[in-house]
Parts: sequence; structure tokens; C-alpha cells
Amino acid sequence: MTFLTNLDDKTLKAGTVPTFALSQRGRAGMQVLGAVQKYSSGVLRSIAAENFDASPRGRELAAEHEAAEPGAGTRERIAEARKVCESDNVYRLERFFQRWVAEENFNRGIPAIEERREKFEAFNAAQGEGELLGTLDLAGEVSVPKYYDRVEWHLEPGGWDGYDLYGALFAFGVGPYVFSHGGYAAVGVGDDITKQRVNTIKQFPKASYARIYEPGCGGVSTLKAVNSVFPEAELHGSDLSPLLLRNGQKMASRFGFPVHLKLADAAHDTGEADESFDGVITYALHHELPPKANREMFKELFRIMKPGADIVISDPPPFRAVPMFHAVILDWDTEHREEPFFTAVLLDSLDAMLEEAGFVNVESYAIGRDQYPWITRAMKPEATTQAEAA
Repeated sequence: MTFLTNLDDKTLKAGTVPTFALSQRGRAGMQVLGAVQKYSSGVLRSIAAENFDASPRGRELAAEHEAAEPGAGTRERIAEARKVCESDNVYRLERFFQRWVAEENFNRGIPAIEERREKFEAFNAAQGEGELLGTLDLAGEVSVPKYYDRVEWHLEPGGWDGYDLYGALFAFGVGPYVFSHGGYAAVGVGDDITKQRVNTIKQFPKASYARIYEPGCGGVSTLKAVNSVFPEAELHGSDLSPLLLRNGQKMASRFGFPVHLKLADAAHDTGEADESFDGVITYALHHELPPKANREMFKELFRIMKPGADIVISDPPPFRAVPMFHAVILDWDTEHREEPFFTAVLLDSLDAMLEEAGFVNVESYAIGRDQYPWITRAMKPEATTQAEAA
């Protein structure tokens, strides 16, 4: 699931402050959080990693992790490595700052938006006054899965739909002032998440695609990246959040490209026709579903893909692909940043899930530092001819 994290207004003159920006006080509060996060992940985390590698038990666990078969004893090693990490005050301070920033994104961000509520509401209303591009279908009857309904994702009060101006909060607050520094979850400090999305889309093996689908499309940040790489492709997406879908269509229209969005549980029924897409993209989605739901989703995506169609996935790297200390950092999100399935999915194998669903040419690799973005891509087999079947 994705959301826009930066909203440049190209219609404003240089130096003009948009009327819908945060106040100076609200902006300063978010900037403090960004600075703390950058210091935490850019300075303290490196020291904590060095301390872990310098400890005898840390070195022993790191060597075991590197030599072990994928999945063999990984959970137990992470638990042991966590004990080593938690004995280090630098690690504990770095993790405290990470949790504090994650909470304060909303404790400070929501009041900053509320301070300018009238302006943001007027801006949202103006987005709907003109003709919106593409289509938005919220009429489908969707049974919200329990694993989704009960979670306040990323510590967002009420979950994805818990606050009507979350779109503004991420676009004008958390995105530009905190997330832009990187250094949270699997994103490395200083990494540009907008460029990461574009680089992910460039992993599609073909030069052009007619129709591309994204399950869990959220606020269309990834579909925006798809449009920048494949401007002629017809773009479709689905999500469980009506709020994100409404915001997504408005933002796509604002940037001038049509999207066709639908309320749907893509793990069970996308509502799309058999063999109707030649490309599928998923971005930062699968760690937000339990492994069983991921397996069901891959079956459904396989159904709607044409023979020879490609799927490209970007998600946090599996534990087997990262050093021991980094595995502890990733595992921490499960309990402390409201990511209940993070550990379960990173212990599992998306490669194996794709193969189980019938995909071929499955491969996975990193295209950034710290093994992120981690790419998994595959293809639906080409149609078998009658001669080959014989």
C-alpha cells in the first residue's frame, strides 16, 4: 500500500508559499522529527551495529546466520541477536528514537493539519470540482479481512481510514519532512523513496505494456511511477481503503494521468477479468498481509494475467538476504511499528509462493543498499500450443 509523500504545485510561482501549506509552527515540529530520525538511523544505528559485531556472541550469531540454509533456525537466531542488541545502550536509544518519531508523526502531524483544516478541506474540495480522470468504483461489497480491520498500520490512529485528512498529513507533513530522510523500516537513511519506486518499475523486462495492475495501490504513488516509465499503459489498481482510493484518483488527476481504481480485496477477488493484464506491480504490500493471504493473492493475480505477462514486486528483503544485525532491525517493526506480519513474511519466501501459484522465471535481487528495494519478479507461462501439448 502506498501514498503520495510529496506534493509539488507546479502552478505556483517560484518562491510562493501555497495557501494550503503547514504553518511555520507545524512545519517546524515535523522538521524536528525528521532531524531526530536522520540522526538515529544515520549515526546511532551505525554505532550499534559496530557494537554488535564487536561482541563475541554477536560475531558468533552473524557467522551462523551467514552460513545457515535459508530459514533454518532464523527465528531463534534473531531472538538471540536481539538480546545482544538490547544489552547495548546505543541500540536501545536508537530504537527509542525510532518509536518516538513513529508516534509523533501523528501526535504532532494531526494537530498541524487541524490547524489548517479549512484550507486543506478547501483544497480537497477543489480537487473534485474539475473532471476527474479515469474511474473510481467503490460500489463493490467487500468483506474487510480481520487481519486488516483491527490494525492501526504504522501506528496511524484508526488505521488507514481513521482520519479524513491522512492524505494531507503524508503529502504536506510526514512525507517531505520525515520520510524524505529515509532511515525507517527497510528504507536506508538518505534514500529517495520516489526514485526507489521509479527504479522498481524499471525492473519490468519489456519495453512497453498495455495494461498494468496494482493490488493495494493506496494513494497511487507507485502508479504515478509506472506512468513515468510506461506513459502509454492503462493503469488499474485496487485497495481496501475508500479514503486512499478517493485521494488516489484526485492526485492522479492532478498530475494528469488517468487511473481506474476499485474497492476490492485482491487476496480473494480483484473483480477483474481472466487474462486481462500484461503487467502487475506490487509495492510494499506483501509484508502487510499474512502469508496465507499472500498465497491466495498470487493465485488471483495469476488468474488475471495474460500468458507471458510479468509481475514485479518490491518489498523488504527476507531475513536470509541481510546481515544478522539488520535482521534484528527489520524484525523490530513487527511489534513496535504496528506491522504484525513483517516477521512472518520475511521468514517466508515470496519466490516459493510465486512458484506455487504457477509462475516461472522467478528471481529475486536487490537494487539498492542494505538490500532494499528488494525485487522479486516472475512471469506467467506463455500459452501452450496444441502441438506442444501433444
